[in-house]
Amino acid sequence: MVSGVDPVSEWQPFSTAPKNGEEILACKAGSEEVVELISWNPILQAWLDRNAEPYHGATHWLPIPPTPKH
Repeated sequence: MVSGVDPVSEWQPFSTAPKNGEEILACKAGSEEVVELISWNPILQAWLDRNAEPYHGATHWLPIPPTPKH
Protein backbone atom coordinates (compact mmCIF):
# COMPACT_ATOMS: atom_id res chain seq x y z
CA MET A 1 0.00 0.00 0.00
CA VAL A 2 1.20 3.49 -0.79
CA SER A 3 1.91 5.42 2.39
CA GLY A 4 -0.96 7.73 3.33
CA VAL A 5 -3.36 6.26 0.78
CA ASP A 6 -6.35 4.26 1.96
CA PRO A 7 -7.18 1.13 -0.02
CA VAL A 8 -10.29 1.48 -2.18
CA SER A 9 -11.74 -1.76 -0.95
CA GLU A 10 -10.74 -5.05 0.59
CA TRP A 11 -10.33 -8.24 -1.39
CA GLN A 12 -13.46 -10.38 -1.24
CA PRO A 13 -13.71 -14.19 -1.45
CA PHE A 14 -14.12 -15.16 -5.09
CA SER A 15 -17.27 -17.11 -4.28
CA THR A 16 -19.00 -13.73 -3.83
CA ALA A 17 -17.94 -12.30 -7.23
CA PRO A 18 -20.83 -10.91 -9.30
CA LYS A 19 -21.86 -12.94 -12.33
CA ASN A 20 -23.67 -10.06 -14.02
CA GLY A 21 -21.14 -9.36 -16.80
CA GLU A 22 -19.37 -6.44 -15.11
CA GLU A 23 -15.59 -6.51 -15.16
CA ILE A 24 -13.82 -7.12 -11.86
CA LEU A 25 -10.23 -7.49 -10.66
CA ALA A 26 -9.29 -11.05 -9.71
CA CYS A 27 -6.23 -12.71 -8.21
CA LYS A 28 -5.01 -16.09 -7.03
CA ALA A 29 -3.83 -16.02 -3.40
CA GLY A 30 -0.25 -17.15 -2.98
CA SER A 31 0.42 -16.84 -6.70
CA GLU A 32 3.02 -14.58 -8.26
CA GLU A 33 0.61 -14.03 -11.13
CA VAL A 34 -0.59 -10.47 -11.63
CA VAL A 35 -4.11 -9.27 -10.96
CA GLU A 36 -6.38 -9.89 -13.95
CA LEU A 37 -9.37 -7.98 -15.28
CA ILE A 38 -12.09 -10.59 -15.85
CA SER A 39 -15.84 -10.92 -16.35
CA TRP A 40 -18.41 -13.72 -16.27
CA ASN A 41 -19.64 -14.98 -19.63
CA PRO A 42 -23.17 -16.36 -19.22
CA ILE A 43 -23.15 -18.18 -22.56
CA LEU A 44 -19.95 -20.09 -21.82
CA GLN A 45 -20.68 -20.23 -18.07
CA ALA A 46 -17.06 -19.25 -17.46
CA TRP A 47 -14.83 -16.42 -16.22
CA LEU A 48 -12.91 -14.85 -19.12
CA ASP A 49 -9.99 -12.43 -19.19
CA ARG A 50 -9.80 -9.45 -21.57
CA ASN A 51 -8.43 -11.73 -24.31
CA ALA A 52 -11.53 -13.95 -23.99
CA GLU A 53 -9.36 -16.69 -22.48
CA PRO A 54 -10.75 -18.75 -19.58
CA TYR A 55 -9.52 -17.65 -16.16
CA HIS A 56 -9.35 -20.40 -13.54
CA GLY A 57 -8.31 -20.60 -9.91
CA ALA A 58 -9.23 -17.12 -8.69
CA THR A 59 -9.44 -16.87 -4.92
CA HIS A 60 -10.29 -13.18 -4.42
CA TRP A 61 -11.83 -10.27 -6.27
CA LEU A 62 -12.30 -6.48 -6.10
CA PRO A 63 -14.68 -4.16 -7.91
CA ILE A 64 -12.95 -1.78 -10.31
CA PRO A 65 -12.56 1.54 -8.48
CA PRO A 66 -14.13 4.67 -9.97
CA THR A 67 -11.90 7.04 -11.89
CA PRO A 68 -10.80 10.27 -10.16
CA LYS A 69 -13.25 13.16 -10.43
CA HIS A 70 -10.54 15.84 -10.83
